[in-house]
Amino acid sequence: MRRLLAAVRALPLFAAAALAATPNAHAGWLERLGIGAPAAGGGVTLATWNLEWLMLPAEHDRLAARCTSQQPRSQDRALPCTPGRTPPPSRTQADLDALARSAQALHGTHQVDAVALQEVDGPEAARQVFRQGWRLDCFTRRAHPQKVGFAIREGVPFRCNGDLAALDIDGGTRAGADVTLWPGTPREVRLLAVHLKSGCFTGKLDRRFEPCSRLRQQVPVVEAWIDQRVREGTAFALLGDFNRHLDKDARHPAGPDEAAPLNVVQAWSDDVPRGASLMRATEGQRYQACDADDQHRQYIDDILIDQKLAARNGDRRFARLSFDADDRGRQLSDHCPVIWALKP
Repeated sequence: MRRLLAAVRALPLFAAAALAATPNAHAGWLERLGIGAPAAGGGVTLATWNLEWLMLPAEHDRLAARCTSQQPRSQDRALPCTPGRTPPPSRTQADLDALARSAQALHGTHQVDAVALQEVDGPEAARQVFRQGWRLDCFTRRAHPQKVGFAIREGVPFRCNGDLAALDIDGGTRAGADVTLWPGTPREVRLLAVHLKSGCFTGKLDRRFEPCSRLRQQVPVVEAWIDQRVREGTAFALLGDFNRHLDKDARHPAGPDEAAPLNVVQAWSDDVPRGASLMRATEGQRYQACDADDQHRQYIDDILIDQKLAARNGDRRFARLSFDADDRGRQLSDHCPVIWALKP
């Protein structure tokens, strides 16, 4: 009997050792055993952050030395130096350390489970900022340095679902990154990170303006992803840089043609199929500047959740992580994190 009790008491130790050895493979199994895992329905805290051309400094310098006058295509390993536009920034170690302090605040103060990343040149570049306590994965497969991916809190099991490649509608826009957190458990939630076409921030999408035409093509791709998740009964969130003032956009109808919408939010949140109705993190929120030099007045970074995720997490708390005033003047990013804590 004593030997049996000792073996039972030792089980968590063996399970913990297995998790440490292969965290992705065993984290879901460990949760199903109920060992060291949060309770089912324990909520999720999400964030999104565009890091403005985050690259390894040496790689930035290499590509900047032979930059191109036009924005590179998705298959091009290059940086632009378009006349009249600010070139992609170079950063010092002190700049990266300042960004890393924000990443640590996401981990420690805000207890974020997953951060959707935009304009990051893959996991190695992301590691300069997300240093301790994060897994960096599910980045889109693109030669262009602006990629979309995720920083996921260590200990949170996840599965990369591949790129939403159809979002690159012309070979020069950005695919979406798709991940499932806590797969196969009651906490399962699927996330799609996007960085949509820039330039069409307001107004109808049917204008004769190239950025609006491209964005208009991207909206049905995202809607198809949303509708599929609703039909599956999967809780989900859509997060990222939408390059659109969604608060204004949401006031106007999408129009009758799903293949050619006039606006964004109502196209996605039309309750067709039933349950395709979304809530938005920044709705009703006053704009909080990233720093004293922030000239923006409205959010373009946002998080949208479906009714299933909303129903199981009634306590929803919005936050914006502005940069520390002591870091003013450093080359950080023209975006700072948007956070939404979803709790039962």
